[in-house]
Amino acid sequence: MKGSIKSKHGKLAFQFASAITNGNFSEAYRLLSEEQQNELNPERLEKAFEKMIEYGKGPVHHIELMKEMTEWPSKEAKDVGWAYVAMVGDGFSEAVSVVVSEENKKYKIREIEWGRP
Repeated sequence: MKGSIKSKHGKLAFQFASAITNGNFSEAYRLLSEEQQNELNPERLEKAFEKMIEYGKGPVHHIELMKEMTEWPSKEAKDVGWAYVAMVGDGFSEAVSVVVSEENKKYKIREIEWGRP
């Protein structure tokens, strides 16, 4: 799947979703903007993810980038893209939406929305 994602923000969103579904919350944390890192830590990321899928019976077995945008109403000056990544497991289907911004010449996740709309 990763090879078919063309945008850098889509790849970063997929990388983030992969990290949290594989239990690599330190890697997911590394992908966050400085502001998000001040609000979250790997343990908080883990709790947010577990709370989102707690009604399901098993681990995530499928991750897919469903949608991405480069223009949206609340876009800020340094934002490069928005992406929605679905995560499916036994008994649940959830997602994360992220806003990716440029920070110190690197792409970082500045906003996370947990769960399906």
